[in-house]
Amino acid sequence: MAGYAGKVAFVDLTSGSVTNESLPEQVYRSFIGGAGLGAKILYDRMKAGVDPLGPENMLGFLPGLLNGTGTPMATKYTVVTKSPLSYTWGDANSGGLLSSELKAAGYDGIFFTGTASKPVYVLINDATIEIRSGAHLWGKNTRETVEALVDETGDKRLRVACIGPSGESRSLIASIITDDGRAAARSGVGAVMGSKNLKAVAVRGSGKVEIGNPGEIARLRSDTISHLRDVDHLPFIKVLSGPGTCAGPLGLVPAGASPIKNWSLIGDKAFPDYVKIAGEHITKYQLRKAGCGNCPINCGGILSVKEGPFATEGRKPEYETITAFGTMLLNSDAESIIKANDVCDLYGIDTISSGTTLAFAMECYEQGIIGRKETDGIELTWGNAGAIIAMLEKIGKREGFGAVLADGVQRAARQIGKGAEKYAMHIHGQEPGFHDPRIFPFRGLSYLAHPTPGRHMTSMPSIRLEGEGKLATYPEVQKPQGDDEVEKRGRIHALGSSYSQAFGNSGMCLFALSGGSNFPLVEFVCAATGWDFTAAEAISAGKRSLSLQQAFNMRQGLSARDFALPTRIADPPAMGPFAGKLVDFDSLRRSYYKAMGWEPETGNPSKECLAE
Repeated sequence: MAGYAGKVAFVDLTSGSVTNESLPEQVYRSFIGGAGLGAKILYDRMKAGVDPLGPENMLGFLPGLLNGTGTPMATKYTVVTKSPLSYTWGDANSGGLLSSELKAAGYDGIFFTGTASKPVYVLINDATIEIRSGAHLWGKNTRETVEALVDETGDKRLRVACIGPSGESRSLIASIITDDGRAAARSGVGAVMGSKNLKAVAVRGSGKVEIGNPGEIARLRSDTISHLRDVDHLPFIKVLSGPGTCAGPLGLVPAGASPIKNWSLIGDKAFPDYVKIAGEHITKYQLRKAGCGNCPINCGGILSVKEGPFATEGRKPEYETITAFGTMLLNSDAESIIKANDVCDLYGIDTISSGTTLAFAMECYEQGIIGRKETDGIELTWGNAGAIIAMLEKIGKREGFGAVLADGVQRAARQIGKGAEKYAMHIHGQEPGFHDPRIFPFRGLSYLAHPTPGRHMTSMPSIRLEGEGKLATYPEVQKPQGDDEVEKRGRIHALGSSYSQAFGNSGMCLFALSGGSNFPLVEFVCAATGWDFTAAEAISAGKRSLSLQQAFNMRQGLSARDFALPTRIADPPAMGPFAGKLVDFDSLRRSYYKAMGWEPETGNPSKECLAE
C-alpha cells in the first residue's frame, strides 16, 4: 500500500517473541493511523478490566499515515494504552523524528505486551527487532539514555523513545521522552513503559515510504510551505514561528484564560508578574531554534541558563509548562521555570500534572494540612522557586514527600486526607490543561467528554470552527448552523473533534489545523495513498476512532456521570474579565454526545453509531 509501511509488530516482553502482521487495507482506510489504528488494535485484542500496570495492558507506538512522506508538519507519533492515571483510554503524542524513522524501518506500529523479567530496551533496525538487556541503562536520565544508546550502536541517527527514573518507579505522571526532550507526556504512558521493564525503544530505518503520486506530494509540499511562511496573514502561525507558545501568557493571562494559584484566581491583576515569565523573558536565553523535523514553522528552541542556582541547558518551555511552574505557583522566576522544564525532561515527568500537583501541595501547605515535617523540610510557599525545583527532584526520584506527589493530585489527596481533596484539580484522575473552560467552553467540553479526560489540544479545532467558521476549504468542514446555541455548539464540537482526530491520526501536528492555515489534508492523503479520499471520509474516520475509544471506556464500566469538572473550575469566576459567567457544561456535553450518536446521559455509543 502506498503511504504505509505495510506491517505492524507485536512484541511479548514476557516470552521474548516478536510477531509481524499485515493488516487489511480497509483497516488503514477506516482508521488512518496513529491513535485511530491504536484504538482498533487495543479494542480488538485487549480484554476489559486489565490492570494498567500489569502484563496484559498493551502499549503501542504508532506513526501516522503522512509521516515519512515529505508532508510538512507531519511530525507526530502517538503512544496508546490503558491509562494508569485515569483508568480510561490513554494516549499521548510527541513530535520529532521517531515517527518517520518507524515508517522507514517498515512499521506502521509496534505494540508491547507482557513484562520483561529484567530491564530491557528494544532495538528496531529495519526488519530486525531485538530485545536487549537494559540493565546498564536503568537509573539513567533520559538524556544519558539516548547518549548511551547512540554510543552503543555507533549510530548518531538513531531515534530513541525512553523513560527516565520517574517511569522506572512507575510514577503515574511519568512521560516518555523522545530524542532531545520532546515528550509524550499525558495519560501516565511512562508508568506503563516502566511497568514492563522497558527502558527504551530505539529505531533505525533505511527504507522509504512508497508514495502514490510523488509529483503531487512535491507540488503540495511546495505550496504549503510557501503558504505557512507567509505568516502575515496567519497571526497564530506568526507567533509560533517567532517566540513560540512561550508567548501565550502575554495574551491569555489578561484574557482570564490562564489559571493562577491552583485555579483559584484569574486575570492580570491577580498576578501582574506574569510578564516576567513569557515571551522575550524566555527567548532571551535561546541558543538556537529547534523545531520538529520537516516543519517550516520551527516553534521549538534550545535554551541555556549560564549561571546561578538554576543553570541548565534544555528545550524551550511551552505555554503549558510556563503556566504549570509559573502562574499556577505564583512563581515569577523565569530561570527556575526553564530549569523545571529540564528536570521534567530528564526524569521523564508530565509538566502539566507535576505543576498541578505542586500547586495542590502548596495550597495544602498554606492551609496547614501539611507542614515542613511532611515536606522533608522544604518550605512549600507560593512563588518559592528553590522549593519548586527541590520538590520536583523528589517527585522524579519518588523520594520522601515526592513519593506522595508522584502519582498525581487524586492519589496524593487520598493519601494526605484532612480535606485535601478540595484542592486537588483533576478530571477522573488526570490534571487538566491550563485553559480556563469558562472563557473557552469547548475546553471544558474536551476536559469532560474526550475519551482521555483533561485534554486541551482536542478543543482547538472547535474553537477555530466557531470563530472563523471553517477548518479548511472543504464544504464538509464549515461551521454547522442552528438556532439553539447549545445544540449548535454540540454539532460544532462533534465536527471539530472528528476532523481533528483524523488530522492527528495522519501524524500531523494540530497547530497546522488550529492555526488557520487551511491545510490541504485530503489532497495530501490522496497523493500519498492513491485513494480517492474525501473530507467526508476523513470526518467519518475521526468519528470512528473517537467512538471506538469511547466504547473502550464504556467497556471498563465507566459512564459520563464519572467525569466532572472540579467545582473551582466549573463555578462562575469571582474575578477577571468573565466574572460571574456560568457555563452549563452538562448541557453542552449532552449536546455533543447526541451529535456524535452517543447516548446523551451515559456517553455510550448507540447501536446505530457502532454499526455506522
